[in-house]
Amino acid sequence: MNVDEWGLSPRQNERLRAVLEDDERVVMVAKPRKKMNVADAFFQSVPGWALLVFMGGIAYQFGEQWWVVALLFSPFWMVALVMISGPLRYRFRMVHTLYVLTNRRALVWEQLSLWRNRFVNWPLFPGLVKKFTKDDRNLGSMIFDYEWRWAFDRKLRRVPMPVGFLRVPQPEQVKNIIEEQVAAVPQDEAPFAYRPSVLRSPAPRLDAWGSPCSQQPGKSRDDSGFLFAFATVWLLIASCLVVVGLCMQHTERRLAAEGKQTLATVLEMRESSSSGRNSSVSYFPTLNFADDSGQVHTVEYGIGTDNYPVGHQLTIVYLPGDVDTLRIVKDGMSPGTQFLLGGGLFVMVGCGLLAIAFRLRKK
Repeated sequence: MNVDEWGLSPRQNERLRAVLEDDERVVMVAKPRKKMNVADAFFQSVPGWALLVFMGGIAYQFGEQWWVVALLFSPFWMVALVMISGPLRYRFRMVHTLYVLTNRRALVWEQLSLWRNRFVNWPLFPGLVKKFTKDDRNLGSMIFDYEWRWAFDRKLRRVPMPVGFLRVPQPEQVKNIIEEQVAAVPQDEAPFAYRPSVLRSPAPRLDAWGSPCSQQPGKSRDDSGFLFAFATVWLLIASCLVVVGLCMQHTERRLAAEGKQTLATVLEMRESSSSGRNSSVSYFPTLNFADDSGQVHTVEYGIGTDNYPVGHQLTIVYLPGDVDTLRIVKDGMSPGTQFLLGGGLFVMVGCGLLAIAFRLRKK
């Protein structure tokens, strides 16, 4: 085992020692190109920026209540951030991807996320390289297999993705080294056909040019990773909505149990408007009322209301020990109930996504 000769990091050396046999010898170590093409990075991140600007414009139009819209549509913010961070996540995966060729097998170590990685290996046998590609930047790929993964190609669908030594520099030299090692393996030790167990879906049928034919993909356990992460984030956001709704309902229950009801007079109306194509206006009344001891208070109502005329009288409920905590008494669903129902709906959707992810993992 000659792992220390290749200038790898201590962590990579430790990982290789854990999977290599005592009499296994490393012949070549390669890494993929780290940077994404400018055009690919642009087209991958532009939809995220567009969604981010669109949602920011909607939130801005609600004035001082922008945070309510931002919280309600937080899953869309998360989707936008995932799109924008695509090039950075790609670079992270490429930096931590390692291709190793030994005298017995080809190994691929992929870092799928911050906390998830996988190790794939193929014994050396004739026909190991199913397809060889090379571009004008002297980058090439030795494709050993295919697997189904989620991709956005005009629509979100599962497509066959190549697995092997991908986007490596000096590809012809790498291909020659692989062929030399395959030829050096005794024929009685080289299996006729082999598929690593980590690729849990059948390989697509190849045409005469070695490209995967279009066919209906089967279920893949690996595809559940993204859905599982998205459902987890969705449930966290839904939990925040439920917590906000519970806090607001706690205040409303206190007002119902301990609050005092009185008449308040509108002294002035503060107008908060947003400019833009779909401009909106929010009104925040300044209320003047006397508590049960006769002391007069002037408080600006913190929730947007209708445009009441100055001098209009409203029925309010306030807490005797905290007159800033008050609500205007009117028909309709309370804000706390609205948040609670919205959060409950988000929780049900998140639980459904989580159940689908677990179902995919079992297959």
